[in-house]
Amino acid sequence: MIIDAHCHIWDESIIGGDFTSLLNGLVKALQCPDPNLLFNGGVERLIQEMDEAGIDKTVLLALDGHFHFKSTIPFPEYNNYVGNILENYPDKFIGFAGIDPRRGIEAIMELERCVDKLGFRGVKFWTLTGFYPDDKTFYPFYQRVEELGVPILVHTGLGPGPTYLKYCQPIYVDTIAVDFPEINFIMAHMGDPFTDQAIAVAAKNANVYIDISAWEPVLKLSPPSFVQTLYKAKALCGIKKILFGSDWPLFTHILSQKDWVKGIKKLKVPPPLKLMGLGEFTEEDKSAILGENAAALLGLK
Repeated sequence: MIIDAHCHIWDESIIGGDFTSLLNGLVKALQCPDPNLLFNGGVERLIQEMDEAGIDKTVLLALDGHFHFKSTIPFPEYNNYVGNILENYPDKFIGFAGIDPRRGIEAIMELERCVDKLGFRGVKFWTLTGFYPDDKTFYPFYQRVEELGVPILVHTGLGPGPTYLKYCQPIYVDTIAVDFPEINFIMAHMGDPFTDQAIAVAAKNANVYIDISAWEPVLKLSPPSFVQTLYKAKALCGIKKILFGSDWPLFTHILSQKDWVKGIKKLKVPPPLKLMGLGEFTEEDKSAILGENAAALLGLK
C-alpha cells in the first residue's frame, strides 16, 4: 500500500483573500510555469494523479491560517470541505483537521467535532502562521488529543515568504513530545532547512516521525543530496520513522506524483556514497517509507 501522508486540497470555494496572494507568491517562488498547477488543487485532479502514481490513500490536510492570513471562509468550513471529500471517497482519503491551538476551548471543541463527527484521524498545525507549538497554554488541547488517540502533523521548516521561520523549528516539537509521550507527532518536510535538528528530535523521541514532503526538488536536482539525507534519517531515526508525502499540488511542476513515487521505488546510493560506506535501501525500506509506516501510524493495518 502506498500512502501520501502530506497533501493539500482546495478549489475556488476555498481560495480567496490572502490565500490567493499566498498562492501567487508561491507560483513565483517555486518558478511554476503554469499557475493552474498550484491553483487547481481539486479532488478530481488529485484522484487522477493518485491513480497514475499508484497511490492507494492520501492524507488531506485542512488549514487553519486565520491568525495570519485573511480567508473568505471560517476555519471550520475548511474542515467541513475535507469532511465532505472523506464522505464521498472513504476508501481514498484520510482527513487531518486544520486547527490553530491559540483558539483555546474553541480549538478543543473543533477537535472533538472533527474526530467524532467527521471521522478525521489527525490534526494539522500550521505553525508558520505565528505560534510555537510548545506554548504551555496549548496543553489542555494536547491532553484532549491524547485522550482521542490521534496524531498531530506539525509544519516544520520553510514556508512562504510572508511567514517567520522562527516558529517552524523542530526543536519545539521535542518539548511536547516529551510532555505528551502518548501523542504521535509528525514533523513535516524533514524540518528543511533544520533537517539535522528534525532528525535529532525524531531519533530521541519514540513518538516523533518525519515526512519527506517538499523534497521533490532535491531528488530532481541533486539526487546524491537527497539520498544522503534520507540515509542519515534511516541510520539515526530508523526506517520506520520516515513517511512518504508530497505536499501536493505545490511541486507537481517539478516532479509528478508518479515520478515522485518512482523516485522512491528506484532509490540508488551513488557510487561515491557507497565508497563512504553507505549501503543500499532495501525493497523493505522503500515499502516502509511509501506506505507501511503511515499505515501502522494511522491504524490502517
